[in-house]
Amino acid sequence: MKRRAMFLAALFAATALVAQQSAAPQLPETTSVRNYLRVNETICTGGQPTTEELAMLKAGGVRSILNLRRPSEYNHAEEEKKAKELGLRYFNIPVSSADPKPEQVDEFLKVMRDPAVRPAFIHCGSANRVGAFWMIYRVVEDGAPAAEAEAEARKIGLRDGPARDFALKYIADRAANKKKASGPPCC
Repeated sequence: MKRRAMFLAALFAATALVAQQSAAPQLPETTSVRNYLRVNETICTGGQPTTEELAMLKAGGVRSILNLRRPSEYNHAEEEKKAKELGLRYFNIPVSSADPKPEQVDEFLKVMRDPAVRPAFIHCGSANRVGAFWMIYRVVEDGAPAAEAEAEARKIGLRDGPARDFALKYIADRAANKKKASGPPCC
């Protein structure tokens, strides 16, 4: 009887350990990263992380870093090196907040469509560019209404200015092109 109880206890402990190890990591609700926001179970956003914060994000379940800053704004090489040392996938799409380009959004959408990228941390300097690109993603990929997507983007860090104006124009142009591609109404 004693042996059976010990066996069951060991089996229970082993099962609990396996379940704990195979559970999907939860992204942290809060961190020290400026303007950090856990958007959903697989996406978190914020401003520029330190190398220590990159390690913390990795420990919190992040698999990839998607950086929208231009290398001239900070020590890009140090961040990329640290991310790779930690075993994180690293993407850099250098976006000027004063002059974002449609091809940068296209690249962002391509990266975001890859499920292997998630969970991901998306950042720029303050989260303004992240907010603009997230707003576009939500409308284009998820079909969210523009007003809802903009409200989410503002929580992330979107501010009034060129990045917001660009996002609204990108969304409007995309809708116009889609309408034009479908042709004139029939009959």
